[in-house]
Amino acid sequence: MSYHVDIIVSARAMRKLGYSLGEISTKFHISKSTASLWTSKEKLTLAGRIRLKKRQDVAREKALKTIKTKTKNLRKKYNKEAIEILEKINHTKIHYQIYCSLLYWAEGGKFMDNHLEFTNSDPTMIKAFIKFLKRGFYIDKSKLRANIHIHEYHNDKRQRKFWQNITKIPLTQFNKSYLKPHTKKIIRKNYQGCVRICYYSADVARKIKSIYTALAKI
Repeated sequence: MSYHVDIIVSARAMRKLGYSLGEISTKFHISKSTASLWTSKEKLTLAGRIRLKKRQDVAREKALKTIKTKTKNLRKKYNKEAIEILEKINHTKIHYQIYCSLLYWAEGGKFMDNHLEFTNSDPTMIKAFIKFLKRGFYIDKSKLRANIHIHEYHNDKRQRKFWQNITKIPLTQFNKSYLKPHTKKIIRKNYQGCVRICYYSADVARKIKSIYTALAKI
């Protein structure tokens, strides 16, 4: 198909001014490949480069916004599905023993069998472990101990209180805090340190180990 030379000249002029191939193809009712063929040798003016960059930035921002919205909606969907799945389960003592054992298998100490040691910096995980431990096993709360690991930029008293609120373990059952060597200058914002939860019961420790060992063989 042949086109009037004025159309080709106009297309090239638009390209120099930073118009995209899509805009040119829409303007003159041609394909993008034809627009590219006509304008591929044209050099953009300074104003054209600025315009094109602005359009690219806007398009990129729009794409990122779309991705964020899609991701947010997917998370809502998965969270809703997860809640629906868990609500269908009649959580018994055995279930909590399994949950506790799986968490301990992932994050707990493996080199002792006369007590439990569970260390993490995630308050939600710490809460979950203690909840599953108490609901799954007969626990003597007086045998629970907590030990926080902090850096020199932390306030020991404040961090002990923070982890006491998370664990619900009395401060009288907190051991002396461990000050971790800080070799970098980076201070992690909102980092609360980590806490080690100890429970001194060989019976419970061995039961938990037996459960996660058996799970591995299913």
